[in-house]
Amino acid sequence: MRKLSTLAMVILLTGCTQSYAMKDNNPDLLCSSKPNCVSTQELRSDYQVAPFELISEATTIDEIEQVALTLKRTKTVNKTDVRLHLESTSLIFRFVDDLHIVKQGSLLQVRSKSRVGYSDFGVNKSRVEALREKLVTANLLKPSL
Repeated sequence: MRKLSTLAMVILLTGCTQSYAMKDNNPDLLCSSKPNCVSTQELRSDYQVAPFELISEATTIDEIEQVALTLKRTKTVNKTDVRLHLESTSLIFRFVDDLHIVKQGSLLQVRSKSRVGYSDFGVNKSRVEALREKLVTANLLKPSL
């Protein structure tokens, strides 16, 4: 009986992980109503971050990924020629946040969103601004005004 309940739990947890990945396939990179997300595409001031403008349209997603992976506890989940999905894990409680970057010409659309909880206490905004600083330092991004 114990083996059966353990097997059932493993199947349920695996199912949750897969459905989350499908559910968060938001091409617009907008935030929900929870204050645990920021995005360059948001018009609501509490969720909005300044645009990311690349110095050169020739900048590749590989160059952006190389810089993004210098953020602490961040790893690549999925990558295409124009889209990058990263996961950042918190140090203490091991919460996972999703960082999405989409290259559109000379612009980067960026969203950082917590998977769980109502508020992120500003963690996602701090992460996005740290990414901005690193990209500016790497001479890939124009400084924001």
